Amino acid sequence: MNGQVVRAIGGRREEYRPIVSKLTTSTDVYEVAKALLDAAGVWELYIADLDAIRGRYDISPRVDEFAYWLEFPVWLDVGTSETKGAPFFSSAPHIRPVVALETAGTPGLLGSAVSAVSAPVAFSLDLRAGELLGDWSKWGAKHSRDAIAVTRTAVSAGARAIIVLDLARVGTGTGCGTEGVLRQIRAEFPDIDLLAGGGVRTWDDVERLGEAGASGVLVASALHDGMLPLLSEPRP
Repeated sequence: MNGQVVRAIGGRREEYRPIVSKLTTSTDVYEVAKALLDAAGVWELYIADLDAIRGRYDISPRVDEFAYWLEFPVWLDVGTSETKGAPFFSSAPHIRPVVALETAGTPGLLGSAVSAVSAPVAFSLDLRAGELLGDWSKWGAKHSRDAIAVTRTAVSAGARAIIVLDLARVGTGTGCGTEGVLRQIRAEFPDIDLLAGGGVRTWDDVERLGEAGASGVLVASALHDGMLPLLSEPRP
């Protein structure tokens, strides 16, 4: 946000401030990403371009420069909406667009993104304290907690990965709280790439999410704060 990596707290974007990390003194996206990758021993990133999500750009200049320079998978959420599609991702096959419930108006937008790019497209199932964000009724949900109905629509539209993200938990260190949703999705879609994020504190949290069906976990604040002890070898 505003050209810097920020600490996301509870989805309250007006309160986001430049990151303070035990891994690096920088707030530059390149330096912070390098510190995270080196520390965690992984080669995959998730980037939320908050300036783009808030409508200031299609994709913000610093994220555009950085993301296209990389040569490994980058899940990238730029707030794809009815007025901003995803065809510009097609020239960078390592970039995996994230179409988010919060900003995507209809399932047709997700289908268009899937058709426009060769890389896998993820659907972000955005929640706040367990309630669906965005216009969830257009995604087949009968009520604000009908996450499985929205997931069915997203998978039918071609999503290759589902990201379950409770914004109220992000950066709070209170645990994800989405295990029930994950179990529902995994039971119905055993082969989908299922990622979970928001509030991860410890390896116990990671293990619980895995047991609930997650195939991957998004972690940021716990690494920056030193709450998640890093292993000499990355966990599978």
